[in-house]
Amino acid sequence: MVLNNEQKEFINTLKKTLGVVTVALEQQGVSRETYNEWLDNPFFTNEVNKVSDSSLDYVENQLMSLIKEGNLSAIQYYLKTKGKDRGYG
Repeated sequence: MVLNNEQKEFINTLKKTLGVVTVALEQQGVSRETYNEWLDNPFFTNEVNKVSDSSLDYVENQLMSLIKEGNLSAIQYYLKTKGKDRGYG
């Protein structure tokens, strides 16, 4: 099973919304019910997961940029989430 044109368009829109499904659904005029049905297609689900991973990578990169700039809030957030086993948080 492959992706149909509507699913391909949705994935492209999902990329533009950085993985925010609700916004992508609204922009494409696709219902949540249809989206949930599409998730039965493993190829579609795989593409959605790729977008999600890419979005997380982008946000992590932005966080690291703030840390490099010395942004104290970003540093604290990072230590609270990634440094728990070292006593932060």
